[in-house]
Amino acid sequence: MERGGMAGSDGGGRENTAAAIARIWPNLTAQEARAAAHLRQHYPAAGLGPMARFAREAGVSPQTVLRLLSKLDVESWEAFQERLRLELAAEPVSPLGRWSAQRLASIEGADWLGSFAGRLSRNVAETFAGLRPAEFEAAALAVADPKRHVLVIGGRFTQQLARLLARHLQIVRGGVEEIGSLSSTWPDRLIDVGRKTVVVAFDIRRYSSDVVRFTQLSREQGACVVLFTDAPNAPAVEHAQNVFIGAVESGGAWDSITALLGVTEALVARVTELSGLDTADRMGRLETLRRRLFDEGGRTP
Repeated sequence: MERGGMAGSDGGGRENTAAAIARIWPNLTAQEARAAAHLRQHYPAAGLGPMARFAREAGVSPQTVLRLLSKLDVESWEAFQERLRLELAAEPVSPLGRWSAQRLASIEGADWLGSFAGRLSRNVAETFAGLRPAEFEAAALAVADPKRHVLVIGGRFTQQLARLLARHLQIVRGGVEEIGSLSSTWPDRLIDVGRKTVVVAFDIRRYSSDVVRFTQLSREQGACVVLFTDAPNAPAVEHAQNVFIGAVESGGAWDSITALLGVTEALVARVTELSGLDTADRMGRLETLRRRLFDEGGRTP
């Protein structure tokens, strides 16, 4: 779901900046309206820097900005910036919005790389701590079942996770297919989905409506749906039997899929163990084929 701009509330029922400006607009002076219009046109970035810069770019005095804040029931520029950050955090905003919010909170000279690494490490730890072992085992058993066909699907940025899982599973067991990005071909896969199908879906904000509908239709046709996502209220959650939620905040403009990658690798490892001797035999035959195909140049002995 693509989201952006200024909406009417912050997602928690509270009036946000856009609605507040609309409410007080008739009572603004010409200069205050000029500042408010600049904020609306350049929301949220205009409000996340120094007040002096905002006033200069809006073509008004700092005193005018303070009067505007007073009419918005905000006591200071710092409080106004905190209000903006809360609005940005209330919904899956664009990378630009997250980047603007994080720039304000950054500390000059801080260990940026160390902070970033620490955030990813916490994501992985928090994600694995939140997994339910019984649910993880149930998903692994379903994916490892050789009687079931496995379809793997991902969104714009999570398709790489889907591809990684599919490539590993194709080595471990047969009957695995990655669904490509060309959604017009998806009905060709859905036609054969049934009770003997496991659909593994990856979908994080901004959520893909096509992936969500694919999980819905798969569930309606009796498939077992395993979902990797970023929030308990993600759109596809209601269509999945097994849900794995990964922490994706990176402290920057872009979400991180590191934690979900870790859970994906854990699923691959567990499915490999559950497949046991069948996988060992399959991998042995695969190595023989690879050697004959590449080491011998494809020649027949």
